[in-house]
Amino acid sequence: MAKKTRPRGQRRETERTLGKLAKARQRLFELELGGSAERPLPVVSAAVVEAHAESVPCPLCEGKHEVVEHVAVTRFGIRLREARLRCRQCGTTRSLWFRINDVGPN
Repeated sequence: MAKKTRPRGQRRETERTLGKLAKARQRLFELELGGSAERPLPVVSAAVVEAHAESVPCPLCEGKHEVVEHVAVTRFGIRLREARLRCRQCGTTRSLWFRINDVGPN
């Protein structure tokens, strides 16, 4: 016979499952373009960084991000833009990385 799970046990199991799901979503976010400095998103101008960063939903709760800081940094000998984000709904923080591509003169 299967053992009957009590409500507290069910609640704890659900919390563990949701925690694992949140970690998996965060890892997927970091593996996508822009999720890390090793894989920055290509953009044509620094002017589009903040608008694009705010349009990306939070991987944990699908909430909207706000840009806390937008800085230029050098990683691996390449100039990058880092948009430091905070989710307005769940409050988690993360960074989105961009590389400005030179399109050349018109």
